Formats: sequence, C-alpha cells, structure tokens
Amino acid sequence: MQTFSKAKLRSDKLVSAHNRCAFERRRALIPVALTGLLALAGCGGGGGGGGPASTMTPVAYTYPSSLSSATSSDTVNGFMSPYALDPTAPQMDSVLPVVSGTTPTPGQIAITVTDIPLPNNAGTEPGFVVTFGYTGTGGTTLLNSPLDSLGCSGCLKTETAQATRLSDGTIEADRVSFTYLDVTSPSFPLNYSTLGLWTKPSAVSPTWPEVGGAFSAGVLSRGVDLPTTGTAAYNGYFIGRYVTSTPFPAVGTYVVGANANAQVDFSGAGAVTFSTSYTHISKELSGGGLGSPQQVLGLDLSSAPMTISRTTMSNSFAGGAGTLTNAFGMGANGQIAGAFYGPPASTAPYAPPEMGGSLAVSNPTNTQSMVGSFALKH
Repeated sequence: MQTFSKAKLRSDKLVSAHNRCAFERRRALIPVALTGLLALAGCGGGGGGGGPASTMTPVAYTYPSSLSSATSSDTVNGFMSPYALDPTAPQMDSVLPVVSGTTPTPGQIAITVTDIPLPNNAGTEPGFVVTFGYTGTGGTTLLNSPLDSLGCSGCLKTETAQATRLSDGTIEADRVSFTYLDVTSPSFPLNYSTLGLWTKPSAVSPTWPEVGGAFSAGVLSRGVDLPTTGTAAYNGYFIGRYVTSTPFPAVGTYVVGANANAQVDFSGAGAVTFSTSYTHISKELSGGGLGSPQQVLGLDLSSAPMTISRTTMSNSFAGGAGTLTNAFGMGANGQIAGAFYGPPASTAPYAPPEMGGSLAVSNPTNTQSMVGSFALKH
C-alpha cells in the first residue's frame, strides 16, 4: 500500500505534465517510464537528472548476476509506451498510465500499473498488477512472427496472465495477453533485460475497448558506472504494434519486427542515436493468429542524437516529439526513451552489455500509429 501511495503522488505530477503536453500527445504516443525514478512525462522528454559520472559519489552496490537473480532491492526499472485501441476503426491513441514499478522473481517480472486515464475523457481504466514469465517456459511460439525473417526465428512467444485490481484485489475477468521476446532464445539471449507487448480488454470504455503497452525493463546500469569516453555500437531487435486506417498497407492492426541499432558516444554528456531497419509486419487476423510477414521499409525509424542522463543508481536517455522520424507516407514522428542495463564491461570501452527502451510514433491525423520496444546488445 505504501508503494501505491507513492505512485499516486507521481500520478499528480504526470497528469499535470499530461495537461501541458496535450497537443503533442495527440500527435505522438508518449513513452512513460516504469517508475518515478525514470519518469519521462515532460514534453521534451529527459530522464533522471544528474551530470557526468565523475561528479557523483559511488555507493556500495553489487549487480545481480542476471535479471532472473535480481531481488526487490536491486534497481530493476524500465519504460513503457502505452496506448488505447479501437480495433474497429482501427485507431490507436495515447494514454497516461502511471507505472509504479516492477518486481522481479526468478524468471518472472511483476508490472504494477496504476489507474489509466483514457483518451477523450472516455473514463479511467482501473490500475492492476500482472506477472508474466519472460523466460518463455510457459509461453507458446508465435507463428508468422515478423522476426522470423530477420534471423530470430521462434524468438517471439505469447502467453496470458491474470491481472489483479490494485484498488480491491479483484481478479480481472479477462486475462492480459503478452507478446514478448523469449530471453532464453538461442538466437538472441538476454541476461539483464526483457521486452514485450501487453494488451487487455478495457474494463470501462466501449470507445477504446482495448488498452496495452510496449515495455522494456531490466537491471539498470548505475550512472556512476557508465564510461565517460569512447564509443560503442549496440544491435538487436525491435518489436511493436502498428495500426493503420489507410489503404497501404491494408487497413488493420499488425505485429511489427525489425532489426535495431544504436550508436553511442559516452564522451561528455553522452549521445545515443537509434535506428531500425528491414521492418516486417504481420497482420492480426480476425479469426486469430497472424498473416504472413511482409517487409515495409518505409516503416524504418531513425532518431536524432539523445543525451544520456546519469544518476548515482540509474541512467536514461530520451527524445521528445519529433525525435523519431520515418520515410513512410504517414509523415510520422514521435518519442523514445531508454536506458543501459547490466554492469559495464571490464575492458574498453567499458560499455554495459545491454540497452533497451520503448518508442511511439503517429501521424498528425492519427490514422497511422506504431508503438514498440527494443532490446540491444553490445
């Protein structure tokens, strides 16, 4: 209950920021950090303050050997790009959840989301907590995954989990569905982070009958441990959801997969430049399942450089509206937020082993929108 009270204090701040940013939120889905420590509710983005690592005083800390071995005393946080969906239009729009934190247990992570104000005053989705197994032991391999053609065949899995209301402990009648990258996959194993998509039926809104989010979470690298010189390249995958009510590609909702890359310069304040390539989409069929993947290069994304923010126990990077652009006719732009995960390497350039985050783009008329999360390795 104490955690929830703190989350409500953060909710007031985020709602205030939401009011200031209403214009931008109509044009880009907003990534929001999983905890107040990395809250990114401001219009221009930006996460946990702090200067260069050399100005900070280190505190005693031992990194867990993996996300699966992390406990509630470790700094396990992340990012989420939330949305509300009307699949009949189809149309996806931004929401403003307040995610009060993640709690790790071996092979699982519990995500706590407080009340979600839905778009256009359509009501408030009750807050909930849900736990899913990111190691894929209970999941089912997603057939026709858009990553299958990108060297990560069988990497995406699906499973469902029961959500519990924060307000009264009520078990939700409908289960939460997850599409996620199995971190134990031989094609792309992850040690310190996880990512995926979640969706659930709305409990309150006929206008926006589905809510969801793309998320990234993991053991955060301490800002004080990040290198202050050198460069590093990170590569991996992006997964997401794309919705279009225009004729090309065909009207509908899609699961997205792409190669992802980040170029990092740790010097000075630091800079991160993110991009995706060879984007594939698989249409969500009305009877369930996915259609065959198709490549849509016009959905590839690229970002402007983003400054690395460092605190003693965490780090982040973020870019506000317009940071992300793409070549597709949707004329989309959007926002991105992320961080480095795991202990830095013991050899130059001393880069952390993993990084990840979430992003969201949409066009001005909101007829085409995409949210997603990414996981990269050095």
